[in-house]
Amino acid sequence: MEHQGTLWHATPFGMVFLSRILGKALKESGRNPVAHFLAGELLDFFACILQCFRDGDEMEHAEPLPQFSDLLREEYLWSEEYDGEADEMRYEEDEVFPADEFYSFYYDSWQSVEAYRDILEQVPAEFAKPAAAVLELL
Repeated sequence: MEHQGTLWHATPFGMVFLSRILGKALKESGRNPVAHFLAGELLDFFACILQCFRDGDEMEHAEPLPQFSDLLREEYLWSEEYDGEADEMRYEEDEVFPADEFYSFYYDSWQSVEAYRDILEQVPAEFAKPAAAVLELL
């Protein structure tokens, strides 16, 4: 979902699911050591994703696509049939994704976490510091 500060097409969708998982992990963290561990890891990961958003947002960028669901429009999806040559050309041309789609990877990832702000504001005390770091980036 993130590689060297770059977010990918799947990131906003993954963040929706990870936000839900974080909410459940936080609820279970007091009695389940796996949930406790997972909540801490997810908070750190969210801070990473949000820092990527902040870094990208400070640069010149296109407007995001109007709707989150626009990322699923056929024009933005790659073919189901993998063409290695076409894939290689896409990267050589230096425009792997249209600018509005690419910025939406960042913006919609941020929106996915922002939607769970209320959960982040009510974390158990042992997660207050990492949650505050995430909230500061929202």
